[in-house]
Amino acid sequence: MRRFATIFIFAAALFSVKGFAQQIPLVVGGVAETGYGVLEDGSDGAGLSRMTPFVGVWIQGWGYLRIGYGLNHYKRTPDDTTKEDKVSVNARDFTTQLGISLGGVGKPYIVGSFTRAKHLSDLGDVAWNEWGAGLGATFQLNAYAAIVTEMEYRWVRSHYDPVEEMTVSGTRLQMNLGFVVYVY
Repeated sequence: MRRFATIFIFAAALFSVKGFAQQIPLVVGGVAETGYGVLEDGSDGAGLSRMTPFVGVWIQGWGYLRIGYGLNHYKRTPDDTTKEDKVSVNARDFTTQLGISLGGVGKPYIVGSFTRAKHLSDLGDVAWNEWGAGLGATFQLNAYAAIVTEMEYRWVRSHYDPVEEMTVSGTRLQMNLGFVVYVY
């Protein structure tokens, strides 16, 4: 309880500072990654790929570097088995993303991303890389927060998925929608 109180007081002190958000360009936030094409669970179609919370450095008018780590857990029931044969999968995704501004504050930016994804299950573990490129924009809500929108084309590197018992590779058109809060 004492640790929570210390963190709460520190956070309140950080957020009570008045002024422009770029005094210290640290950010926290998250994006929901949705797309059409090869999804994280090996299926092909439209849907939510992953949720990625992130921290980073965002300098208005120049660009950003952010690092995200997503955790997720799901269960798969193979079509030819009973409900007792559910397979539990733990997903871990480490994402780095670089954005370069195309003209200043509030203007669109170019996005480049790299994701190292892992799925851990009793049937076997799998890891693969995803690369992405696209465009993005922020919509400032106030001096402290913004909405993030990004459109990326993602390349999913070939890997064998032991849960689906198939080799997965391909591409997807991905839309990232999220938020960012400037921390100072």
